[in-house]
Amino acid sequence: MTSPSSVPPPLRVGIIGGGLAGLSTAAHLLLAAPDDFTVEILEAAPFPGGQCASWRDDRGRTLETGIHLAFPWYHNLAALAAAIGRPLPLRETDGNYYVCNGATGRVDTLLAGKSVLKTLGGLATFPGLTPGERWQLARLIGRILRMDDAAAEAHDGQTVAEFLAAQGATPALARQLALAAVTIQGLRPEEAGATSFLKFLRTMYGSTGRFDTAFFGAPLGDALIEPLAAFIRARGGRLQLGSAIAGIEAEPEGPGVRLPDGTVRRFDHVVAAVPGHALPTLLPPAWREQPPFAGLRGLHETPIVTLTLWYDRRVLPDGNVYISNRDRRHGPVFDAVADKADHWRDWPGLAASGSIVQVLIDAADDVAGLADEALVARAVADLDRFFPGCRGVRPIDATVLRLTGTYCGTRPGYWSRVPRTAATGIPGLWLAGDYTTGPYHYGMESAVRSGKEVANGLLALRGRPAHPVLRPRYLPFVRA
Repeated sequence: MTSPSSVPPPLRVGIIGGGLAGLSTAAHLLLAAPDDFTVEILEAAPFPGGQCASWRDDRGRTLETGIHLAFPWYHNLAALAAAIGRPLPLRETDGNYYVCNGATGRVDTLLAGKSVLKTLGGLATFPGLTPGERWQLARLIGRILRMDDAAAEAHDGQTVAEFLAAQGATPALARQLALAAVTIQGLRPEEAGATSFLKFLRTMYGSTGRFDTAFFGAPLGDALIEPLAAFIRARGGRLQLGSAIAGIEAEPEGPGVRLPDGTVRRFDHVVAAVPGHALPTLLPPAWREQPPFAGLRGLHETPIVTLTLWYDRRVLPDGNVYISNRDRRHGPVFDAVADKADHWRDWPGLAASGSIVQVLIDAADDVAGLADEALVARAVADLDRFFPGCRGVRPIDATVLRLTGTYCGTRPGYWSRVPRTAATGIPGLWLAGDYTTGPYHYGMESAVRSGKEVANGLLALRGRPAHPVLRPRYLPFVRA
C-alpha cells in the first residue's frame, strides 16, 4: 500500500485569463485528476468568458461580445460540454448563408451544409457570378480541398487579395470570396492572411459533423461559460474575477505571477491563456526575444464593434445570421446581423417580447471614429434597406460595444509567428489560446482544444492518461 506521506502534493496551477482557453485548461485538469492539482484562474474582467462572455447591463438586459455560431467541426467543444454534464443548447440552422448584397440591395442565398451535393449546388448557383465564374469558383474550392497544411502555409506571406489575384479570380469572384476573410478573420481581404483563409475554407467545405452550423439557444454566459465556471468551482478550483496581473516573473523555482501591487504569486505551473498579441508585455524582457515568443510581437488586434438594438416587435424574418459583402462604396455598415430573441426563444431568462438585433462590424477601423449615435443611425438605415419588417420601425434602445484588446487578426505572416505547441521550453510555463492550436487557429474550438492540450501536458507529469484531442472529420478526398 502507498502511505499518505508518499503521495506527492497537488501541483499548483495558476491560469492567467478566464476566457474559454483558460476555462478549458482548468476543466480538463479537474475532470481527469482533481486531487492532483490545485487550480486558480486570474481574470481581469468582472465576468469570465473573454471573447465568449455575456453579461447583464445595469437594466438587467443581456449583452454579448458578438454573434457566435457553433460549426460542425466543434468536436472538442461539444465533448467538453457533455463531460461536465451541460450539453450545448444548440439551434441548428438550415446550413445556408444569407448575404446582404450592398451593390444590389438584395439578400442572396448561398447553399451550403452537410450534404456534399448541396454544397456543390451552392457553388454552381453562387449569386452574382457568371457561369464561367461559378466554374472557376468550383475549381478553386477543389484545389483548396486538396491542399494539405504545408501547401496552405506556403501562402503565409500573401494577403487574401493577393492570393485570389494570383489565381486569376475576377473582381466579382474575389468580392464574393472576401466574405470569408471579413466574417471569419475580422479583416478586409487586402489585410487578411491567405493561409487562415485557405484553412477555413478547407475545413468549411471539406469536413462533416452531426449538425449544420448552429446558433446557441442561450447567451454564451448561460450556455457555456457559467456551466464551466460552476464545474471548476465544484471540483475545488478557484476563479478570481477582477484580478488583473502586471506580469510573469522568472523565479528560481519557476514562473511566478506579479500582481499590480508588486506581490508575486508562486505556482508550480503558470498557464498564459491571454490573446497572443497581449502576451509579450507580460513577459520578462529577456524572454520576449526568444522562441516561441519572439514572433508574437508581430501580432496585432483588430477592432470589432457590436451594436445591440432592442425593438418592441419582431423585425427580422427569422433567426438566420445575415452577412454582407460590405465595402466602403456600397455598404452596408455591418458584416453580420441576427435576431438573438429568435435564438433564445426557449431560454428562461429571455424577457424581451420583440427583437434583439445584434449588429456586428468586423474590421471596424474605418468606422471606429464615428460616435455611437452615428453607428446606430447607419445600422438602422441599413436594416431598413434589406428587411421589410424594419422599415418605419425604430429601436427603443441601443447599446454600442467597442471590443478592443482581445481579437487578434490573422494577417500575412501570422503562421510563421505563432507557436504550434502549448509547451514554451521554459519549465513551468504553458500557452493556451486559439492562436496556439486548432484546424485554422481561430474560434471556440481552437480555444477549447488548446486548453485540453495544456491539460494533457500537465496530466502526463502525474502519469495520468490524456484526454483525446478530436480533429475535424474530413471527407475522404480532402487533404488534411
